[in-house]
Amino acid sequence: MMNYQINTEPFSHVIIEETFDEDQYDMIWRELDFLLNKFKDPAGYMAAKDDEGKYLTTAKGLSLDSVYHNDYRNISDILTICENMFFNNDKFYDDLIAKDDYWITYQRSSEDYTKIRRYFPGDGYEPHSDTWVHVLITTTLCHKEDAGGNLYFPRYDHEIETKNNKTVIFPGWIEHSVTDVLENDRYAITKFVHCASK
Repeated sequence: MMNYQINTEPFSHVIIEETFDEDQYDMIWRELDFLLNKFKDPAGYMAAKDDEGKYLTTAKGLSLDSVYHNDYRNISDILTICENMFFNNDKFYDDLIAKDDYWITYQRSSEDYTKIRRYFPGDGYEPHSDTWVHVLITTTLCHKEDAGGNLYFPRYDHEIETKNNKTVIFPGWIEHSVTDVLENDRYAITKFVHCASK
């Protein structure tokens, strides 16, 4: 059962500690290790750019939707585990909507895209907004904990510490960034959730 905290200040967001259980955690790491040599530069996984076309991160990454097309999504443990955890949980939806009607966009979402990124020491992600994303779900995984690699929201001057197996869910259009990783590599599994017109 997920241990989640639903917050409304300074904006609506959710924090989940110990997101994956031991078996799920091991399965996800096994897949990350398998895919590691396939990670690409920012251009290869469509990272965000600034107005001049410069990529806002140097982190390596991979779009899982490019690796596992349509009917092959169930091959991926990452996609399958995240689907069951984040999209097949009526109680979670009910708890979210009870706090803020905004989360109806999450409950009624019709599309999602998943990227995995590896942040080396010195890597971060400059401030940007994913304006087409109603809900952004990002989970941090790392073998060793250290400072850095946190989520920062400039408009609110609000920082959320990222830790191993911790998930943060927030509206993707809120400007956000990732502070530079300092010592040890960190991975992020990020789902971009969209509520398309039906």
